Amino acid sequence: MKILALHGLGASGALLKAQLSPLIKGVGAGYQFVFLDGAIPCGRGPAVPAWASGPFQSYATGFSPREMRDALHRIDIFIKQKGPFDGVLGFSLGSAMALSYILDQQRKNPDTKPPFCFALFFSPIFIASPNDHCYESLVDRILDDEHSDFRAEFPDGDFASLLDSEDERIFAEYLKVVLSMHSSVGNVLPNNRLDLISFEAQAGNIPRLLHPQICNERIRIPTVHVSGEKDVPVMAEQSRVAEGLYTPSLTQVYRHDGGHDIPFKKSEVLTIISMVKDAAEKGKQLQALYDF
Repeated sequence: MKILALHGLGASGALLKAQLSPLIKGVGAGYQFVFLDGAIPCGRGPAVPAWASGPFQSYATGFSPREMRDALHRIDIFIKQKGPFDGVLGFSLGSAMALSYILDQQRKNPDTKPPFCFALFFSPIFIASPNDHCYESLVDRILDDEHSDFRAEFPDGDFASLLDSEDERIFAEYLKVVLSMHSSVGNVLPNNRLDLISFEAQAGNIPRLLHPQICNERIRIPTVHVSGEKDVPVMAEQSRVAEGLYTPSLTQVYRHDGGHDIPFKKSEVLTIISMVKDAAEKGKQLQALYDF
């Protein structure tokens, strides 16, 4: 099994390899992990251990549709050069990028087999779409002149009551969650603007954050979702939102007793390995159906 591995924000492939060492050792020689470093130099990420040294990298400069297209294009080139891959693994931002890539490939190629057989996601953060048309009418509405009161109140005031539909409220409230994470993280990314919804806002700069209550797309491969019971609330909420983008019948969920990190306790690692092997087997069976 050949696995593409994507690291977290402000981290590196070498760091992720060290964090995964108990799992890599546990799955055995039948699994090969290929680590992709982000192309964007950035600051130290919030989940990076104090002992880790740089360089620190990101897959994206920011999360507008254009920036996401650039990031996913670089990942796609790597997959074409180094693949094919049986599975994909991500931590935090790496999970989010993998989720966005899979959903985008499913959208563009609905009748072909997915790019991976299975996935293992540790603590995914928010998922941003590269598609300009995603939520296009919703974004245009909240930026029109009739919603100037909303923009004046966002994100710290009573902005939700000034919106017309439940979809708009879900999108705006989730955008606030994501922006609050960015403000606490600091200047990690090159593009760290937080005034995304202002009187000068442009639709093309607003991240199209995928939320299962307003997005019908779902990951169509077996997925193992791992998150920490002690993760900080803003990160835990993003992980729960990502979980809603999976197909329930193809999803296994495991909560470890840590925070926003990759578990290393032997009992936890063994449980995750069992889930991964089950997902890999189911994924191979589902991929075979595309060949008939």
